[in-house]
Amino acid sequence: VILPCYPNVQRETVRDATGQKTTGPLFIKTDTGPGRLSKELSHVEFREEPFNKGVDIGLGLPNGTEAIQEMDQGYSEFKPACDKSTIRVAAMKMALRVEAQKI
Repeated sequence: VILPCYPNVQRETVRDATGQKTTGPLFIKTDTGPGRLSKELSHVEFREEPFNKGVDIGLGLPNGTEAIQEMDQGYSEFKPACDKSTIRVAAMKMALRVEAQKI
């Protein structure tokens, strides 16, 4: 299903005179889980055929989506800063409410 969409897929990368990639491998990332491209022999054999044609299948976390896995890595630095900001804003709002009740 995938190979007809990428007719220039092959194991080795070839570049033209300008350095632009003309042919080369294709990387597909998918999640793993029970019965999905796991370590069973039939699944290993299934992955060998596309590999020989230039398609690398990357296995991600079970029951995760490809976007979420990369986003988790990027979000790991953002989340602590976001949490700190949330606590600061919540503390300011609480302080304003305490001051308003005193009046």
